Amino acid sequence: MRAPTRLRYQLKYAGMPAGEETLTFEKKGEGYRMRLVADVALPLPKTRQEWESVMDARGLPLRYVERVEGRGTRVFDLEFLRDEGVVVGKDLVLPYVVDYHDPLSLILKLGQSEEEVLTLPMVGGRVHATRLPDTGLDFPWGRIPVKVYRLRPGVSYVYYDAEGRPVKFVQKLGQHVFEAVLTEAFEGEPEPERRQGRKKRRRRR
Repeated sequence: MRAPTRLRYQLKYAGMPAGEETLTFEKKGEGYRMRLVADVALPLPKTRQEWESVMDARGLPLRYVERVEGRGTRVFDLEFLRDEGVVVGKDLVLPYVVDYHDPLSLILKLGQSEEEVLTLPMVGGRVHATRLPDTGLDFPWGRIPVKVYRLRPGVSYVYYDAEGRPVKFVQKLGQHVFEAVLTEAFEGEPEPERRQGRKKRRRRR
């Protein structure tokens, strides 16, 4: 992905509309920031979910924050202190013995990768990613070629376009499937507030 980028997705659960989410990717100093905000209507209860990852120039996380609001609020906050050799969270201190990833830096890593098999250390476990045969997906603006990674544990798939942008996520939840499918892509700096009357530069993908 090229910074800055903003991607909007439609969510579906068991084939039914389930809300929408927006993924943003931008430069922050020498590194990057990714933020995912989702308003999820299904499965119940309705939730607002926010994830944010601040990464270094290599795409490795420096800080990761996850917030879920529904029936109550849950917050998960991690700092990856590589120079000090620790990963710190609430009631958590882990040795920094490998280059960890968080869920958002993992998405970025797979989009940039051409490897067939990857094992990515996460706090609390590992994600094994296997590249499947390239395929094509149909969107309102046409059919595009995509590369696909299957993630385990669990059963999840991430689809990327030629620019390394995630265009579809699929995750099996129990007997049903949760999907996020790209509907719009915006690139470039947003117009200043005082210029709202002018047409924003937008590329639809």
